[in-house]
Amino acid sequence: MRKAVAIIILLVLVATPCFADFKFAVISDTQASDEDGINNGVLTAIMDKIKSEHVDFIMVTGDMVDGSTRTSEHIKQLRKWKVFMDGYNIPVYCIAGNHIIQSEMSENIFRVIFEMPENGLVGLKELVYSFDRGKAHFAGLDTDEYKSFHKIGEKQFNWLKSDLEKNKNKIIFIFGHDPAYPIKSHIHSSLDKFPSKRDELWALFKNYNVKVYFCGHEHLYNKSLRDGVYQIIAGGGGGSLVEKPKKGGFYHFVIVNVKDTGSCEVIVKDINGSVKDVFNIEY
Repeated sequence: MRKAVAIIILLVLVATPCFADFKFAVISDTQASDEDGINNGVLTAIMDKIKSEHVDFIMVTGDMVDGSTRTSEHIKQLRKWKVFMDGYNIPVYCIAGNHIIQSEMSENIFRVIFEMPENGLVGLKELVYSFDRGKAHFAGLDTDEYKSFHKIGEKQFNWLKSDLEKNKNKIIFIFGHDPAYPIKSHIHSSLDKFPSKRDELWALFKNYNVKVYFCGHEHLYNKSLRDGVYQIIAGGGGGSLVEKPKKGGFYHFVIVNVKDTGSCEVIVKDINGSVKDVFNIEY
């Protein structure tokens, strides 16, 4: 009798699903070199798919529009993008990127239009910030400060270190625009332009048990693992693709299921909703 009861309990435990605590999407580089500065066709297809996933929020790792050094044109593009995204009624967390920081006015334009969390670095508030959701901590970095592109400076590095020291959540996601380890079109024009600074940042990730860094900049999908930290380039949101489909050159979005056990399921889908990659991150 006891054996039968034990078997029943085991079957119930196995059959019980591990529900996600929350779910979010990641997209990047939705720009196009037309009047709107947005690849409306690709972005619409991606957002329709994301809407059907019932995500709690979206992280956008930069370059939402093509941008312009003309302030009026820059504002026009970003406002159109925001109005479009607002139509889906999904909260969005954005960071900038090289196409967004086009002039000395760009950082203030970004702040006015997007209104991100204001707990970040003085001088870069709303471009650098962090927030918590469920059992996870998120930190957004500015890899393209005006006139200081492709580098995490000392002040921003120290802010991130302090932020991670204060964090109480086991699960940590970092997102920025530039890859630390680019593979194609932006080699030497990403964080690798300053290797010592890049290595210092990656060591910080490792020391604070950061398991994944989301980025864009290169218009492709790529996953790599260094020192226990994943770099996920999710730059297929609309910009001109720079690689063949078999090597990641396809339009896509990423879905992350943060489970109540502390593990995360990462699913990469193309604009047709087909799964292109899936893997788990254990904390």
